[in-house]
Amino acid sequence: MMGPKNKIKRLISAFIVLPIAVTQINAQIGIGVPNPTNPVEIKTDAGNIIINNSGRIGVQTANPKVALDLRGGTNNGTIAIGNTTKTASQAGAGALRYVNSPAIGVKGYLEFSDGTNWVSFFPKGKPRIIVMASKTTQDTYVFESATPSEIGPKSGIVQRRSSYLTNWTEKLDSDSGVPTSNFDPATGEFIAPRDGVYFATFTFALQSSQVNTGSNNQTEAIWEVRNSAGTITQRVKTNNGYSSDTGGSPNAVPVGSACTVSVYLNKGDKLRPFTWITVAFDGTISQFDVSGSGVYNALTIVEQ
Repeated sequence: MMGPKNKIKRLISAFIVLPIAVTQINAQIGIGVPNPTNPVEIKTDAGNIIINNSGRIGVQTANPKVALDLRGGTNNGTIAIGNTTKTASQAGAGALRYVNSPAIGVKGYLEFSDGTNWVSFFPKGKPRIIVMASKTTQDTYVFESATPSEIGPKSGIVQRRSSYLTNWTEKLDSDSGVPTSNFDPATGEFIAPRDGVYFATFTFALQSSQVNTGSNNQTEAIWEVRNSAGTITQRVKTNNGYSSDTGGSPNAVPVGSACTVSVYLNKGDKLRPFTWITVAFDGTISQFDVSGSGVYNALTIVEQ
């Protein structure tokens, strides 16, 4: 008689051999499909999913044209992909990923690997910072002076003193159409949210006045760059000269200047406009021409 142990061994052997025998007999696998004609066929309520002899996958289509064909049926042939922490080299050329990053202004964007770098594709074009403002106040802030007591807020521009232009009227502060707060209109300071090249320009004009006889009549419009620690890394200026004497009344001129730059800013760098003038007017403080809602005093910053 066969003992209990031998019976168990024979049952185990039968279960091991059975799947191998079925696999050898039937080269097609059908799930919910009685007689599959492709190596793999899966029945779903919406339509069949197949893998054909060429290794192509068809979702609700019997004749896939590419490695993965989602164009069958009446449902939307969409595909969902997610982000990855792999480098472009690790993922390999041709890999795709979705980056959910509203921090750059767009809600999300796709990237593909070229084998070395992740290359971004932005649905609305490259994300771009845009700042626009006008100055309709007389507010400035003296921050460099031979007389420490003069440091602080002023009304108008003090002669021969470095003065930040403060209290701007903000028109736009946007990252690819999404409102941001990269520009502080109270101080006139812009902080770069990411590394890149920024085009920046600002203009200012003073109330028309006679320029009297004097040496070295000039105005300077200056862009200042500081790093995130507050250290000055760059200053770019435009120096406008004026005749030493415009003559008697009514020969008044609107003294002013403008400065346009393209600067590379690291994330966290600060860009801020200021001015320095020495023009022979009566008195020591010159007032901005704020007529026309600051049309003569404007600021624009655009990411390139």
